Order: sequence, then C-alpha cells, then structure tokens
Amino acid sequence: MKSINDRLKSFLLVILVREIETQAETWEHLKMLDLDCDDLYIVITETAFANEAWEVYQTKNPTKDDLLYLMEGTPKSQEAEAYLMERFELENEDLDWLVEKTGQDRFAQLLLQRNPNNDQLITIIKHSGLNEEAATELLKGTLDNYDLRAIIDNSNFKKREALERLFQQNPTNEDLSEMICYTDLGDLEELVWDQFLSQNPSNEELLYFVKDYSGRGRKKEEAAALLIERDPDADALAELIVADQFADIALEKLKEIKPDPEELEFVIRLKKRGMNEVAALCLSLNPDKEQLFEILENSDKKTEAALQLIQFPLELHELADLIVHSTIEPVLELISGRVQFDRSQVNEEALLQEIAQKIVNNPELLDVNHWHNEEKHCLGGWAITLNKASQKIEQQFGSEIAAGLLLPNYVHLFFADKDAVIEVLKKKSIA
Repeated sequence: MKSINDRLKSFLLVILVREIETQAETWEHLKMLDLDCDDLYIVITETAFANEAWEVYQTKNPTKDDLLYLMEGTPKSQEAEAYLMERFELENEDLDWLVEKTGQDRFAQLLLQRNPNNDQLITIIKHSGLNEEAATELLKGTLDNYDLRAIIDNSNFKKREALERLFQQNPTNEDLSEMICYTDLGDLEELVWDQFLSQNPSNEELLYFVKDYSGRGRKKEEAAALLIERDPDADALAELIVADQFADIALEKLKEIKPDPEELEFVIRLKKRGMNEVAALCLSLNPDKEQLFEILENSDKKTEAALQLIQFPLELHELADLIVHSTIEPVLELISGRVQFDRSQVNEEALLQEIAQKIVNNPELLDVNHWHNEEKHCLGGWAITLNKASQKIEQQFGSEIAAGLLLPNYVHLFFADKDAVIEVLKKKSIA
C-alpha cells in the first residue's frame, strides 16, 4: 500500500504536469516532500523546472541506470552524461544501450575499443555512423544469417562480402524475400532474386511478393507471373486479383475450380478491380447470408444479391441493411409485408415535393448527419416526420426501414452531401 507521502507526490505530480497556471505553486509544495529520482525525472522532462529539479536530483545519489535513463533525449542529458562519466565505470552493456538510444558516435567509438560481441557490433551497425567500421569487425568472426543480414541491410561497403557469405550458409527463402522487399540492394538485387528462385520457392513464398507488404512492388510482377503458371489454389488466385496481377487469367482459373465463396469474400470487401466478376462468380456458388451481404454492400451486383437474400429468413437489423442497399420491388414487398405498412398510400414524388417546400428556402433545416436533430432532419428523417403512419414503423422497426419504404428511389440521398440533396430538392420544387 502506498504511503501518504507517495500518494501526495503522485497527486501533485499530475497537477504539476497538467495545470500550467499553478505549476510554480505546485512545485514549491513538491520540493517539501521526499522526492526520488523517478519523481524528479518527470519534473525534468515535462515541466519548466528542469534546472531546479536537476539540482535536487544530484542529491539523491542516482544510480547508473537512473542516469542512463535521463540521458535519453531529456533537457539534462548532457549533465547526466557528465555526472555518469565522473562517478561510474561504463560496461559494454551500458554503451550498447547508449548507442541504441542516442545514436551518438562517441559511445559507438568507445564500445568498438572494448572487444564488443556480435550483438553489440550489430547495435553500432544499426544505430550509429560507425556502421562500416563495425561491419568490418563483425565479418572477422563466425556469423549467423541474422548477423550477415544486419550488415547487408546497413552497410554499403561490406554488403557484397556479407551477401556472398550468406549464400554459402544456406539462407532461407524468408531471408532472401525480406531482403529483396525491404533492403536497398542496388545491383545486388538480381543476385538475391536468382538465389531465391534457385531454392524452389513455394506458392506461399511467391505470394509474399504479390501481396507486397513493403509497398515497394519489388519483383511483384515476376512472382505473379511464376505463380500463375503453377497450380495456384483459390486463395492465391484471389490474391492475384486483389494485386491486379493477371486478374483475368486468375478469374478464369477460379471459375474452373469453383471455390468456396468464403475464399472470395475479401476480394469483394476490398473493392478491387475485378470484384464485380468475383461477385458474379460467388453468386453462382450458393453463398451464405454473410457473403451475400458483402456482395450487396461492396459490389455492383446488388440486385442479384438482394434477390438471393430475400430467400433467407432475415432478422430486423438485416432487413434494415438490405433496404439501405437495395430497394428493388421484391425487397420493398417483403419488408412492407413484414412491418405491415401499406405502401400504396404513399406518393413518393408528392412527398419529396412536400419536403422540398420545407427545405429549399430554409436549408438550415436539413441535417445530413442525423435522422432527427430537434427541428432538423435528413431527407429520410423529413419523410418520416411528414408521414404519421411511418412514425409507428420507425418506433418499432427503425428509421432505415421506415424511410426506405417512403422514399425507396432516394435512399442514396439520405446522408449524402448537403448541397447535392438541396439541388435535387430545388428541381422537385420547380417541377
């Protein structure tokens, strides 16, 4: 359990950092408490009292770790370094930490003079300007693939030598593919690619390039060309379509193998080129409700998806999703029957003209972000407001269904751009 002193310190430190107006007063109260190095670190790094806090800090017998922590980009990093050097003997592990956190070459130079191990040399290679010196030193010893890749990734002068050694000790395809995708190999890229191909990469390993996680597109087309010539499964073919690589051929191959619709969902969801063709294929493969809703919401095959969806038992929220994306007559007939709403009593165009009379001269009454907002409404919200019968439907079944049944041909305008909605209403008011 925290002592009263610790609780008070924690409270005042929060006030000190957050309440700028009372900082000076809060700091005076804090100085009266028994502050430790962790408390003073907060004051040094997050307030204007760094100088005063540093004076107090030195009286607290800070440890080596305390000072190392304070050297990491704080207002008192130089003072902490001087204090550290004067009172402590730095071990290689300390210098390794300093190189990684500060990137300063003077710490890297000290570490190089102390027979660093491989991991410490790699820290110098990755985080300092002495990367070439450290790479030269590292290559004198026995190295694993990780060590060699660190040199290849970060050295210019020793890159080729490290790569030649890597080739001699059986690099994995993962090593090679990651280097191609993420390392600036220059004229060595083709050597690495040739080595990768000589190791008989699997379809999954070729897909790594097709998916292009790095965003650089390296060897994407070459990998896709190899993959399409093999016997790719449905997942690989779908990935080729998403990557827009041999999409037409991939689609034809998909049609031949007739995959599970689940394997095609993500192509439609990502709205990539070819998604409509994939959606059409999916529709022919007996998709389930979830897959049909993906097609409905993300492709141009809305009518076809809606016609299949109404063959399923649909819950209330699913009916709402359906009418938002499709208002074809069979959908309207199904939903109006479910909620017992007589659509024949509604004249859609007359209702829209009535809304136009309300809005055109008072555009502030149109709120395209909410169904209802006090006296303001979106287009669908206004339709419900002006039709009493639909208000009961809204209460029982939701705004989407009520408004969709009233204005099925204008559902796309319910939350559209305000100017676009008003432009349509102006035309209706003139008609």
